[in-house]
Amino acid sequence: MITFIAHVRVKPENVPAYEALMTHVRDSSRANEPGIVYYDFGKSAEEPEVYCVIEVYRDAAAHAAHMETSWVRDSIPESRRLVDGGFNIRQYVSPGTAPAVRRMQEREDD
Repeated sequence: MITFIAHVRVKPENVPAYEALMTHVRDSSRANEPGIVYYDFGKSAEEPEVYCVIEVYRDAAAHAAHMETSWVRDSIPESRRLVDGGFNIRQYVSPGTAPAVRRMQEREDD
């Protein structure tokens, strides 16, 4: 399996729009993508403008298919507009699983 964990900081005035966007992406992904094992997002209890998105795919093909859906393609430019400072995305793979090709440029905070 392939897991992506993303952390983003959302501009305070954009929180309602970000939550609506992510709810749409989550619900569309869950309903239409059999290769998704888990997909959800949550808000930090300590920093209300920080969100975590967790995506788990059966394999690289499932991730590639996800990135080609209309709801993901449409959501990427919108989410870039709503966040403050970019995306911190990490990929984790089960032993023996090849990593997925990343299809979105993000900022890596180390």
